[in-house]
Amino acid sequence: MTAAVATSGYAGSRDAMIAPGPERPWLVPDSSRYSAVRGDRGGEPAIEPGKAYELAELIDIAQRTNPETRIAWEHAREAALGVGIAASAYAPVLAAKATAGFQHVSSPLPSTIKPDGHFVADTEAFLPALTLKWLLFDFGGKEATLDAAQQALAGANFGFNATHQRIVFDVTRTYYAVNTVRGRVEVARASLALAQTLQDAAESRRGRGLATLPEVLQAREQSARAAYDLQESLAAETDARMALLEAMGVRPTTAVSVASLAGRALPAAVEDAAERFVERALAQRPDLMSRVAGVRAREADIRKAEADFWPRIVVAGDLGQNIGRVRTEGIGGWSSINEPAYGAAISIELPIFDGGLRRDRLGVARSQRRVAEEELERARDQAARQVVKAYEDLKVALTRRDAAVALLAAAEKSHDAAIDSYRNGVATFIDVTNAQTALTRARTADIETRSGLFTAAAALAFSTGDL
Repeated sequence: MTAAVATSGYAGSRDAMIAPGPERPWLVPDSSRYSAVRGDRGGEPAIEPGKAYELAELIDIAQRTNPETRIAWEHAREAALGVGIAASAYAPVLAAKATAGFQHVSSPLPSTIKPDGHFVADTEAFLPALTLKWLLFDFGGKEATLDAAQQALAGANFGFNATHQRIVFDVTRTYYAVNTVRGRVEVARASLALAQTLQDAAESRRGRGLATLPEVLQAREQSARAAYDLQESLAAETDARMALLEAMGVRPTTAVSVASLAGRALPAAVEDAAERFVERALAQRPDLMSRVAGVRAREADIRKAEADFWPRIVVAGDLGQNIGRVRTEGIGGWSSINEPAYGAAISIELPIFDGGLRRDRLGVARSQRRVAEEELERARDQAARQVVKAYEDLKVALTRRDAAVALLAAAEKSHDAAIDSYRNGVATFIDVTNAQTALTRARTADIETRSGLFTAAAALAFSTGDL
């Protein structure tokens, strides 16, 4: 009755554990227990204020700070412990146990033996014992289980390396993106200066009666648009910095100064054919190696399932001591015993009928191997496509870089000539604005193609597993 009352009271309190209805959110009774305030993990690298961090330094911080590296490392540790668990399952099992007890027994007896027709006995016993059990042979099942665990460990280690490569590439890509946006900010500032110069020239010409009011208004509009474009570039720079901090795994409030790409040598043109890069990717990419380990683990599962159709040979033994005493009603005193007990056995176990359990397990193992093989094949095709695309993107980036350099040189000369002609009353306002627009585009292309070339080279290294 007490249990029934307690249970009913618990059931009645369940209504207070959820929201009163679907139309209102749940009122958290103790939200402080679930606060997501980040604790101090310790060991995080300190960011030096004012220091311009190079790419290698940013990558080093990311590899030591990003939680994904620790997550992947813990998965690898779990897989390593899994190997030990698999091996322990087949090791000799030695167990110690002890039993102590008292029993009072009344049993019937014929009256010819005992006039009252029964006897009463009290027994006290203490039984310590050691037992041993060991699987000697199971037709390869043990080896298959260990092999599957070892392949899972290899896959986890390859996955750990792949995580590091992905973090390195993410930091590299966002580092170049920060430099790209930073360059766009400088281009926007330069464009604003050009627009203000043109506005000054237009107002000067109007003061001399050489320009009209619409020209001056259009020049002011150009300056206002350039100022707006500058603010957009500054906002994009903030977004790029946030993306870099996210890739590094540091707090978004961290102030990091990033070194520029000025003076860095551009990547050289690729000489090898795309097929050579594909071969390198298939031979060394850790994500593909992890897939291969997965196929091998599934093959080991098949061997384990096949071994279950064969006998298992098990040896067992026990060693104990029988310590106790007994007394019977009508007979004075206790009878004591303190003698060893031991035994050994060898058994052969072979399931005859299990309702198709072993057959279905074997079918599942074979199906999982086929899935792993198809996933590996798909991953190979994806890797090949990634390599070829990165290879072609790098070639295009090299070509675009050469074109951007030539475009910038031509745009600078054209703009200088247009602004001088406008001051002298030869060129029109439209000629100058067109030249300024072309120069801004050329400067932007110069910045983007330079950073894009570095990014394309890093993408090719990442796709081949070289990064």
